[in-house]
Amino acid sequence: MADTSATTRGGARRRGLRRSLSRRSAGWRELIRRPRFGWALVILTAYAAAATALVSATRETPRLVEGRVMDETRVARVDFEIQDLAATEQEREIRRRSTPRRYVANRAALEAVQRSLEGLPTALADAETIEQVAEGIRDEFRLDEERLAAIRGEAMGGESSPRWRQSVRDLVSELRLTPVLTRDEYQLEMQEANSQVELEFRDAEQPVLLGKSLVVNVAGAQLEPVVSRAVRRAGFAGETHEMVVEWLVRTMRPTFSFDPAATAERKEERAAAVAIQTTRQAAGDVLYRRGDQLTRSQREAALKEFAAWRDGQTAIERWAPRLAALGVVVITAFAASVYVSAFCPRLSKNTTRAAVLASLSAALLGLLALGAAGAPGMTTLWMVAAVSFFAMIMATAYDQRVALSLSLLHALLMAIALGLSAGEYGVLLVVAGTAVWRLREIRHRNALVVAGLVTGLAAAAASALVGFLTRPDAPGVLHEVLLTAAQAGVGAVGATVVLMALLPTIEKIFNITTGMTLIELRDPKHPLLRELQQRAPGTYSHSMTVATLAESAADAIGADGLEVYVGALYHDVGKMNKPDYFVENQPPGFNRHEKLSPTMSLLVILGHVKDGVELAREYGLPRSLYHYIESHHGTTLVAYFFRQAQELADIQDEDRPAETEYRYPGPKPRTKEAAILMLCDAVESATRALTDPTPSRIESLVHELSMKRLQDGQFDESGLTFRELSRVEHRIAKTLSSIYHGRIAYPSSERGDKGERRSGERAMPQTQMETSAGGDGAVAGDEPTAARGVSAS
Repeated sequence: MADTSATTRGGARRRGLRRSLSRRSAGWRELIRRPRFGWALVILTAYAAAATALVSATRETPRLVEGRVMDETRVARVDFEIQDLAATEQEREIRRRSTPRRYVANRAALEAVQRSLEGLPTALADAETIEQVAEGIRDEFRLDEERLAAIRGEAMGGESSPRWRQSVRDLVSELRLTPVLTRDEYQLEMQEANSQVELEFRDAEQPVLLGKSLVVNVAGAQLEPVVSRAVRRAGFAGETHEMVVEWLVRTMRPTFSFDPAATAERKEERAAAVAIQTTRQAAGDVLYRRGDQLTRSQREAALKEFAAWRDGQTAIERWAPRLAALGVVVITAFAASVYVSAFCPRLSKNTTRAAVLASLSAALLGLLALGAAGAPGMTTLWMVAAVSFFAMIMATAYDQRVALSLSLLHALLMAIALGLSAGEYGVLLVVAGTAVWRLREIRHRNALVVAGLVTGLAAAAASALVGFLTRPDAPGVLHEVLLTAAQAGVGAVGATVVLMALLPTIEKIFNITTGMTLIELRDPKHPLLRELQQRAPGTYSHSMTVATLAESAADAIGADGLEVYVGALYHDVGKMNKPDYFVENQPPGFNRHEKLSPTMSLLVILGHVKDGVELAREYGLPRSLYHYIESHHGTTLVAYFFRQAQELADIQDEDRPAETEYRYPGPKPRTKEAAILMLCDAVESATRALTDPTPSRIESLVHELSMKRLQDGQFDESGLTFRELSRVEHRIAKTLSSIYHGRIAYPSSERGDKGERRSGERAMPQTQMETSAGGDGAVAGDEPTAARGVSAS
């Protein structure tokens, strides 16, 4: 028997396990078949591909900053050759210094020599005595009788002889190859390392190279012997030789001038022709050490070593880190997806928001990759700005728990992309945590400013502490640590500035409404509220009371009191299109529904929801407020007109209408705030129907209406728990009791004048009070008049 019993129990356990596995399998199959799953898979795949590419690209980009104190020692992994820039530049400088300087011939000076000497015999052919020579010529050439006779001897038929002309041309040719320079140019030339000079003649195609020893200083002592040799080689002798030498030494002008532009161009041409010299380094050689201040040559060597190492990798070695990065990205994205599915259903059920979130994360990774590659010295600024911006957007769009979790996962990807240490990742944790902590609610711009400043200070402090703990003890480190801390602070503040500028766009993209926008919308001067005040003052008063109740109830359970307050202000704006059809806007004794059939009255009542949504769109209200307008009645029954329609059908002997025909189209409240608004809307209307709203009666009425909504399934999609509902009931009852507090009894002489009138303002027929408090659902129907036994909601 014992064995049989044990066998039976074992079989039952196995059958239970199979049923459980079958249910789970069916649940997964159902999930996979949903269209949303397919889109989620597409988004996850696209994000994984983009994020992996960005993370891998960032990791594979060296970020070496010249002049920075290095945190680690790096040795060469492979043999490689590196350009020896110092040796190359040294050789190029030698080439520059040895390049001949270029001088351009002074044609005017040479032509003046030729012109003066060639015409001298012609000019003096008729002068028989020295007195017959012009004083200017006599003084210029220092003529005497002997020299005059010698020059006249070179004249034939009153013209210079061919021999004289040839000698003058030979002299000019000699001077063309004798560079006579100014004193300054001569001195500069003598200081150069070159051994030759380049003479350029405008009428020649190629410059002429001459030895540097042939250069003559126009004001130097070597000018006379050089000129004397040139004159003698030209064929002048005797008195004419001495005269020409003296005249040239006395009147000689520089025959060449320095051309700096042509010389510099020639120097650079010769320097560029020098081949780049290389130095071979072996694997294991130290590229730089921890504490070294990175020099240009060390940076170039490290970059060359990295390039050589990458070129020598096999396909497996190259793709293994990329596949690892893909794995990390997929795991991180999957973890974020699971977390969002569990704790943020409004994000997980909206594929558009999920796609925007994935795009934002990928875009920030891309900006980080560009910033780290383009300005590696400011990597801290880029990463802190990216994490701060992401965390602030998440804190603005969703609750703090979701914002912090997603921000930490996003920061993890950035840390992996940059290869950060644990301490540096800790800085990002501090940044994300501080940003999320400070942006719990944004009710004014000062909240953003304070959040940015506090996050910036926290980032700077964390960066400085990590820097002092992990950086090497070397000269210049203190300055770098403080500079990095400043970058962290500026990054956080800069992200806040960008967020402030993009906040309206972020609200539209994520379909959220920040506290600042809600504060603006709760202003009674808002155009839509002003219109509601003027056209439906009773509805406006009702909305104000409901808003007060809803805000208080939301605060009791930690929900968004500000948003539900604003939602309550606008939930009945559709009534102002037909205000006279709702009891709170009707004068006593006036009822438009008396001449309408139940079906027509139903259409008018139901229409205020659709009209409210259209007005919200027309006036540009945030989309997040539409749900309050659509769901404040959920799918409740318009009981009064439903009963009327049934009675009319009985009288006319027709089929009774179905209950579904007289229900609001919905949707049901999908948030706790919307459920609170539904309850407050019903309670406020019902309470106004009580003749003696004591605290106990109010509390009983609130509980009764709450249970009816609960039993009708109106709170099924709101996420409201029983404990939270109990707190909401208690807070609503307490707030209503303070609104409808007891009044001082007036003397009998005044009662008819004041007291009875005041109570009469609130008095309603017993049938209406019973209907309102009796809980058959009519209180939610926005039905028209007290005469019909229905209160407005």
